[in-house]
Amino acid sequence: MKITCPQCGASGNLPDHEIPEEGRFLSCPKCKHGFDVKKPKATTNEYLVDSCPACAYSTFGEERFGTCPKCGVVIKAFVDRQREEMNRAREQQLLSRKFSRDTAVPAAMPTQAAIPNSSSAGSSPPPESKSIDIGDMIENLHPVNLVGGGCALAGAIILLIGIIGIFDYYGTDYLAKISKESLELGIADRPSALSIFLHNGLVPWIETLYGSSLLAASVFFLQKQAQARQALGWLLWAFIAYVPSYHLVAIISHFFESIIPSLWTFAIDVLIMIVVSALVGFPLYLLINFLEDKRIRSVVRL
Repeated sequence: MKITCPQCGASGNLPDHEIPEEGRFLSCPKCKHGFDVKKPKATTNEYLVDSCPACAYSTFGEERFGTCPKCGVVIKAFVDRQREEMNRAREQQLLSRKFSRDTAVPAAMPTQAAIPNSSSAGSSPPPESKSIDIGDMIENLHPVNLVGGGCALAGAIILLIGIIGIFDYYGTDYLAKISKESLELGIADRPSALSIFLHNGLVPWIETLYGSSLLAASVFFLQKQAQARQALGWLLWAFIAYVPSYHLVAIISHFFESIIPSLWTFAIDVLIMIVVSALVGFPLYLLINFLEDKRIRSVVRL
């Protein structure tokens, strides 16, 4: 069908079967204006059938339809999609044959004298060349798959680190360990259970909860769910805020210890916090902005 931009009037053609039933969001390549395109309804005088080619529904009479009353498929779009798939398979087969012919290494033909009884030995057929589905490879390299796969991998790693930390926390008697170290240093105060949890058990739990949330949001993002893109952006902002907060809490906790760090040590800790926050936050900020790109918004819409 013909697509016309309502903003600048630029026009182009788009196959009907590439537009889903609920419509599709497009961005004008000329003025970058975004607009919705609705799927055209099949008219009463084209592609009228009495048997649906998709679900095999049949009226068993003279009644004909352009949209299947059982599965809702538009006959015209279904037929056009089948034709395009057949043309694509034919082009891929021709491309595969040309590729195998151009890359084949010519071999010297043996003579009848060199190989006795060659006529009775029989010749083995040449191996079939494996065609590469370029369409599937390009689809796998789509920005949605790249961003979702990378975030899912990061979420799985953070979740694994958090689970290992939780097992280590509950498998270690920190109270006895810290009490022994306190006696060796001559400190009589015994730490409370809350203090031990804040120092050793809180971070693994945060990592576990954050990793599972990031992994779940990434999976829904790969499935092109409605709110996945927004949830993924919130989780990335949370990680950007977590990095300096973690270092800031560590710096403040030094002032409540028995040994107060020097001013030089404090300056180094602040510099490390700024550098690490910049190294982590800047790429994530670019990734958050990339989630607003039209190549992602046209596929994963809110």
